[in-house]
Amino acid sequence: MNSPPFADSFIFADDARLAAQLSSLLAMPGHYVAVCDGPRMQRPDRKLEVLRRHNAMGRTRTKTAFMAGLPESAVQALSQSLTARRQVPCIRISSSDDIASAIPRTGGRDILTWGRDRIGIGLLKALRGGQEIVFEDKQSPYEWIPSKSGHIVVCEQGEEISEVIAANYAYALDAGLFLIPEVDRDRAHEILEAFYSLNDRPGLTPQEAQAGLTQELLNLCGSIPVPEYGSITFVGSLPYGFAYPEHPSTHLFKYPDLGSAVVNGFAAEQQLQPGTGVVMLVDPGTTPAPEIKSAVDLLEPRRAFIRVYEDRGANVRHVSEMVEHFPYDLLIFATHCGDSSGYRQTYEYTDSEGLNRTMVVDLAVGFQRTDDPEILKVGHFFRFVSLDGVDWTDRTAKAKLYVGEAVHDFNRLMDSGSSTFKYTKRETIDRVVGSSAMMMSDSNFIFAQHSIAGMGTPVIINNACVSWHRLAGDMTFAGARAYIGTLFPVTPIEASEVVTRILDAHRGKPLAIALWAAQRDVYERSQRRPYVVSGVYPQRLRVERLDYPARIRKRLGGNLAGWKDMLAGLSKSDAKRIEAVEEIIRMHERELQHFEDVRNRNGTQL
Repeated sequence: MNSPPFADSFIFADDARLAAQLSSLLAMPGHYVAVCDGPRMQRPDRKLEVLRRHNAMGRTRTKTAFMAGLPESAVQALSQSLTARRQVPCIRISSSDDIASAIPRTGGRDILTWGRDRIGIGLLKALRGGQEIVFEDKQSPYEWIPSKSGHIVVCEQGEEISEVIAANYAYALDAGLFLIPEVDRDRAHEILEAFYSLNDRPGLTPQEAQAGLTQELLNLCGSIPVPEYGSITFVGSLPYGFAYPEHPSTHLFKYPDLGSAVVNGFAAEQQLQPGTGVVMLVDPGTTPAPEIKSAVDLLEPRRAFIRVYEDRGANVRHVSEMVEHFPYDLLIFATHCGDSSGYRQTYEYTDSEGLNRTMVVDLAVGFQRTDDPEILKVGHFFRFVSLDGVDWTDRTAKAKLYVGEAVHDFNRLMDSGSSTFKYTKRETIDRVVGSSAMMMSDSNFIFAQHSIAGMGTPVIINNACVSWHRLAGDMTFAGARAYIGTLFPVTPIEASEVVTRILDAHRGKPLAIALWAAQRDVYERSQRRPYVVSGVYPQRLRVERLDYPARIRKRLGGNLAGWKDMLAGLSKSDAKRIEAVEEIIRMHERELQHFEDVRNRNGTQL
């Protein structure tokens, strides 16, 4: 199975029905119609929201942008971004009438009338039949779409735009589509927490706990009609593939940015794309990691560019800078990962509506050096615990709570760094749930980046215990086109064996098949299958014969110019931001100087 090429148009949509109708008219057999939700302009990082979508469309090389059901602020921001460098036609769609005028009908295309729910099934049915889908306010029939290729897409309901994306994905791959009920957020959290603490379930052996979780996932999915010897893409919130070890499977998170994740995966596998030849390996020496040496031994003969961060070189600063800014294609971590200890802090403040609020948060921290030996940079992970005495995980009680601007104002006050905004109570706690800290040589690396690999889309293999939790979703959101992590603790021996087999015995296969085969090799008939992969199904680890140092220099130089432009546009009053951007610029300049020195030494890779 290969990644499909892209259709000629890109759809940004907050209205799923308009996106479905557009998809049915723009579809091309064997091509993928890219759909992304609109930028969330209410977020403090709204500029990055726009930039991620701009970059996603750029990767498809599509010629026209449709904006369906987006608010005015999102339309303006996207249109301005897309037309800044090249004149991309941006067509605003507010209703079906707009579609009729924007896309002239040719021929006698049939109409499929569908109901108000199960929108993905209706769309794929229309796509298969060459029909235009239209909607009525009625209940849709309960049915599923069989596979033509042996692959099936299993999509969790609850996000209608995700169903549209899943249907387009299935159509491009000749896959079937099967919908499963939405899982309550709190229940999903409980299941993931059960995986995390698999070895600590009272009265249960790990094998019994695994069997129980398998059955729970099977109950949530129902009876999936997987073809014999077939494969699966799950679109949802949970690692459903754990319950289906007999089939290769991959996962896509239905929220947020499912559309960008699909584009990133398919775009990287188009013709003439460079593959995964720039490789970063991280081994701080916190656990035996023979897979790092194996990776070097296996990838060097294929002419990959490899850089290893090891021992004291694998410190938080160097790794953090590399993860966010260096233009790599493949990143492999070999270290401990888990929720760290931290603090429970209580803040009392008056929000912008004049209301007195009490916010309780859990805080995990990690430290990294800076250019000033007297100053350390602190990385934070916050988890909301309660607001005004209401537990943040109690959805029933929270529904009755007036939140208003409380969270937005809390985040704004925290970001301001004001010395007047202090916690009123603090206590030490053993675990900050969801912090997923990775141990480096000097401190915890707490991943909180909004972008990675210099705004790239790398493959990440996080060969650490319980590295699926939070990091799979957060790194995908930041741009990872594929992510492999673990659901529960693994030993150094099995960690090495699984990753080495992915890179060696099963290289060249789609990642989902390579991981599935590697776990079958290592665990044989055992129920133990700790590794899970996310990303579109047809992705491979492949090294092309390219001048990778030259490619790296070009990417670094382009990104450096962008950071310098940003610095020039910053206000002098924003001293904190200026300092951060200047440090990023120095990092790029150091790297560029390194590669210039390498080139002057006859191209030797260091």
